[in-house]
Amino acid sequence: MIEVIKYSSDKNQVWDNFVKDADNFSFLFYRDYMEYHAHRFDDFSLLLYENNKLKALLPGNYDGECFYSHQGLTYGGLIHLPNLHYDKLLLYYKSFYSYLDTKGVKTKVLKSVPFFYFASLSQSHDYFLQLQPYTNRDIDIGAYINCRNHQFPKSSIEKRKLKIDQFVVDENISIGEFWNVLEFNLREQHNTDPIHTLQEMIYLNSRFPENIYVFGIRNRESKKIDAATLLYDNGNVLKMQYIATSEEGRNNRAIHALYYLFISKFKSEKNYIDMGTCMTGNKINKGLLYLKERFGASVYCSSGYAFEYGEK
Repeated sequence: MIEVIKYSSDKNQVWDNFVKDADNFSFLFYRDYMEYHAHRFDDFSLLLYENNKLKALLPGNYDGECFYSHQGLTYGGLIHLPNLHYDKLLLYYKSFYSYLDTKGVKTKVLKSVPFFYFASLSQSHDYFLQLQPYTNRDIDIGAYINCRNHQFPKSSIEKRKLKIDQFVVDENISIGEFWNVLEFNLREQHNTDPIHTLQEMIYLNSRFPENIYVFGIRNRESKKIDAATLLYDNGNVLKMQYIATSEEGRNNRAIHALYYLFISKFKSEKNYIDMGTCMTGNKINKGLLYLKERFGASVYCSSGYAFEYGEK
């Protein structure tokens, strides 16, 4: 027997314990992360039980007549334990859909998790979602590195040209110091601000100090940050969540040195490095993608689907 219930605070530990053992684990699915911006979203997360045993979660929020999974997260979709057969995945998704239909939800918007976040490397979610009669599909292009077989392309990695000796690696940069560079970078280059506020990121870092931290390089002479990246560490997958360069860093190719030194360090410690999206709006940023490919990255797709009411 299948039962779907809406999340409530008394299920906090049950939810987190399930996420910890999930095939598609991400610390972003922990309640402390999901709820740091609870004031922005009307949480509508769901739990699915089969024969009184918790089998799946669906993080989400509700806005008007639309269910999102989840607008405050980079990715979403159904969370489940390892070794889930495809017929069960199908059953659980449809059970969530049926529950949402009974609650008057007119549209469901689901985002897939990149395949390399799954311990099983399963791509069954994308296969299922794209078979459904969706009304809209958004596809983003990102770049990632498979650390097990990564090699720097010979044509692009020339230490002499990178002049790495002018930089010093610093893995103890504070969120605040990094944020000063990031905000300046985004405003000067793109006339925008980070998605998170500094206060939000300091809070998240305090809740997840092992998962959120900064890797950067300083100018050996000035001691100032030339380039740095804020990392989201999901165990086997390390994501470059934000990356920024100072004005001086843009002049001395610091971003190239950062990529080289960052990848060199972490590719022996992680299975995958998620170098993030290569999109500007709904178009591929070919220059950014090319830069990441020059350091041995490959392309991955991340899809979001919109489904109308009553579709099974």
